[in-house]
Amino acid sequence: MYNSLDGFTQSWAGECSAWECDDLGHMNMRHYVHKTDEARRGLIIQLGLTAAYKTGTASTVRCRDLHIKYQGEARPGDPLQINSTIIELHESTARLCHIMTHRDGRIAATVVETVEHVYLPSDKVFPWPKRVRDAAPKLTADIPSPAKPRNIDGSVDHVGMSLSALKAAGAKVIGTGVFGLEELDISQRVTMGSFFGRTTSTIGWFKDGWPEFEDTEYQASGKSAALLEMRAVIHRYPSRGDAYVYLPAMTGANAYTREFVHNVVDPVSGESWVSMQASGCKFDLKARKLIKATDADLAQLAQSTLKGITA
Repeated sequence: MYNSLDGFTQSWAGECSAWECDDLGHMNMRHYVHKTDEARRGLIIQLGLTAAYKTGTASTVRCRDLHIKYQGEARPGDPLQINSTIIELHESTARLCHIMTHRDGRIAATVVETVEHVYLPSDKVFPWPKRVRDAAPKLTADIPSPAKPRNIDGSVDHVGMSLSALKAAGAKVIGTGVFGLEELDISQRVTMGSFFGRTTSTIGWFKDGWPEFEDTEYQASGKSAALLEMRAVIHRYPSRGDAYVYLPAMTGANAYTREFVHNVVDPVSGESWVSMQASGCKFDLKARKLIKATDADLAQLAQSTLKGITA
């Protein structure tokens, strides 16, 4: 149970629908972020920017940096709600915290994100209006302990490596595609949830990080993998029709977790769209729990670890 939500406000409520779940039997990671996208809009509207997400608006608020911890599986039909708060309000940006909980109070996920107030005609950030600054104190709280990073250092600056640098360091392209209309927000830019979706849709090809995916007996025995924690930083916002290539890299492993850096890059310019730090584990679908890596697992993973990759 988690009941320490002083300073938070309910920003979204709904459920985990069956169509939002993947082969692991729980809500896919993209939908946690899609629901957070909606919770952010709910909080921003409560702060007084009531037209920020309406057609024809001149300004809006979008996510630049997001850290998520998956803490309690959401299964089909589970009621969920999100309570949100401001952690810090700066001149034109803010840090927000969202706590997604089950009906019984168990935490499903926590999100801490940096958002920016953007003037759309020039695509530039600009200061919050007075009504937001006036409303903010009643919707401000300290970051709760469950939302603090566990395996990922949230203070590290992301560089966003170029395509040429990633390839020179040994990263391989395992995915590619073109962003579509359904992936855009009111600013006509790709959302954070869509970046997460593109990643999860391609991870099955990442045999260097998950050699178990090549083992039919492993999967037949009810075992798979799960994401525990992730931080994503958008370096440039793509729009409809922009292409991407996806290059993941194993950066370390221990008996409990595997650490990765995912880079989504523009193949035309070679510049980074988004970089992601991730922590995952082997997962038993029947017991619904983490599986410790064996010494043989770690020896195999060590051969695939790339040291020259950064987020």
